[in-house]
Amino acid sequence: MAVLHESVGRLHVGALALVVTGAALSAAGCAGRGPTQVSPEELPALESRLNSDPDNHRLRSRYAAALFAADRCDAAIPEAQRALAMAPGEALPVLIMGQCQEKQGQLDEALGTYRTFLSRYGTLRGASAVRARELLAFRERANQRARLAIQNEAQLSQQPTDPNTIAVLPLEVTGDTAYRALSRGLAQILTSDLALIQRFRLVERLQLSALMDELNLAQGGRVDPGTAARVGRMIQAGRLVQGAAVIPPEGAARLEASVVLPTGEVTDPTAVTGRFRDLLRIEKDLVIGLSARLGYTLSEAERRMILENGTQNLTAFLAYSRGLVAEDAGDFSRAAAYFSQAVQADPGFQQARESFQAAATADAVREASAGEVTTVLAQEPTPEPPAEVAVNNALNSTVTEVAPTQVEKTAPTQQQQSTPANNTPAFTPPSTPTSLGTPPSATGTIRIVFRLP
Repeated sequence: MAVLHESVGRLHVGALALVVTGAALSAAGCAGRGPTQVSPEELPALESRLNSDPDNHRLRSRYAAALFAADRCDAAIPEAQRALAMAPGEALPVLIMGQCQEKQGQLDEALGTYRTFLSRYGTLRGASAVRARELLAFRERANQRARLAIQNEAQLSQQPTDPNTIAVLPLEVTGDTAYRALSRGLAQILTSDLALIQRFRLVERLQLSALMDELNLAQGGRVDPGTAARVGRMIQAGRLVQGAAVIPPEGAARLEASVVLPTGEVTDPTAVTGRFRDLLRIEKDLVIGLSARLGYTLSEAERRMILENGTQNLTAFLAYSRGLVAEDAGDFSRAAAYFSQAVQADPGFQQARESFQAAATADAVREASAGEVTTVLAQEPTPEPPAEVAVNNALNSTVTEVAPTQVEKTAPTQQQQSTPANNTPAFTPPSTPTSLGTPPSATGTIRIVFRLP
């Protein structure tokens, strides 16, 4: 039996420190001890075993992994494709194919590989590693496209844009700094809701964020119409949605959004008002009004999908929004802590759960060597509640503060179409609310057990 060697990689995620443990065994290994870091030296033995057992998909996946570790992607990809055809739900061949495509600079193809797998098998073991790889590849592509757009701005400005391609800028949030993260969260949920409308094609949030970072534009602050139109031309969006959220300490909260055209012309704002605790419900009203402003009449099915999309738990949404800010900054461990809090507040919040999976494994996946492609398929990380009582109390206080009563859930919101900007209610800075605490530094250990092919 081979000597067992443990290599431990620690991923700090605030309330949860995920410890991924891989066992480095020989190529033959020991039954029940799990796949180990793969080595090019295994190739002759693996080829010999495949000659006698060609339909063993696990063996073929490891052979593809050994080829990948040997930097032989030309041979690794077809072997991974054969393994995937035998076992479509296995994540290892997907990681091999996708990372080979990344190494070859084929980021679009890599994203297609990851997303096809996740759309079909996103709940199976190994999906978190694939989701993390998809996040990293998309960030790289977004940065490349942003730099290319700046280099080619003159040519892009002469090209016609598609009026049905829409980008949602980060909202300007007026109020206490504790709510600033809602700028990203509201932009993301508006993008997600509008993407449910069949006619529209939405620019992904990270792509827009990458361009704005390259242009040194404020994230979460209103930009002038000319700059907004310039951004739209550079990402080939025919229309941009620019909005604001006003959150006073008392009285109605207000959400509004205008459409910026390629000429720089800005439509009158569509606005909705309601209690702050009903923010996510009035966001749906804003989307419905905004769709009309964009010249589209929603079908009943689209209306229902929009109303059911996302979460209605404001505590979860605040944590999710903070997670997006940390993720955009590349702080995946902190993002995972916030996404974990969001899932704890609302276990059915699927966007937060998927974001947690990606963020919780992103650092481990990014730092893995080519030979460790077989060992990053760790047990799916599980969102855990904050370990410190103080954080739990802060969460409970936030739930009490923003959770609507049954009477308030049924109270109508007010929607105002084409509201002039000078009718915005007077704003007085709110007192500091009870908010989600800083993710604690408690650690825990998960030991991952792998099984040999």
